[in-house]
Amino acid sequence: MINFGHDIKLAPISYQEFGSVTWKWRNDYSIWKWCRQNDLLSYKSHAAWFDKIGDDPTIKMYSIIDFKGTCVGICGLTDIDRVNQRAEFSLYIGPEYQRLGHAKAALKTLLSHGFLNHNLNVIWGETFEGNHAFEMFLCLGMTHEGCRQDFYYKEGKFIDANLVSITKNQFMEQSWKKSQR
Repeated sequence: MINFGHDIKLAPISYQEFGSVTWKWRNDYSIWKWCRQNDLLSYKSHAAWFDKIGDDPTIKMYSIIDFKGTCVGICGLTDIDRVNQRAEFSLYIGPEYQRLGHAKAALKTLLSHGFLNHNLNVIWGETFEGNHAFEMFLCLGMTHEGCRQDFYYKEGKFIDANLVSITKNQFMEQSWKKSQR
């Protein structure tokens, strides 16, 4: 397991979690309304996604495990570019585990893992307008890079997508400052 002392551990996604948990979460409206998907996922398409991530070296997805050993969400690095040392982050917390601090702890752990174990220089992401996670990203030291206007079509209208990123130096400096407190 991956553990950087943020009250969360990252583990490989098990087949049990894949089948019984993540498919249910990916079809829960409270999650998929903030994702790029625009419709419910069949089990077959979900299984194809699971097979793809296992074989694709540019995708590293993990189960988020809380202190009780429960899978509370999924996170990972996608579009990993080894030459330019960057990746996009992906993160969602199961509806029953939201608003408990798991997302922040998981993202800190994922960033630590990406910078220290994968030697990435930049980790970036995007979030739809109205997503409360945007403020959490900023609190973690991410920079608001800009806005993709009317970039996605959701629920009968075009919405903006906010881009955020953090460099390894920014993350390490922020971590060092917090350790000095």
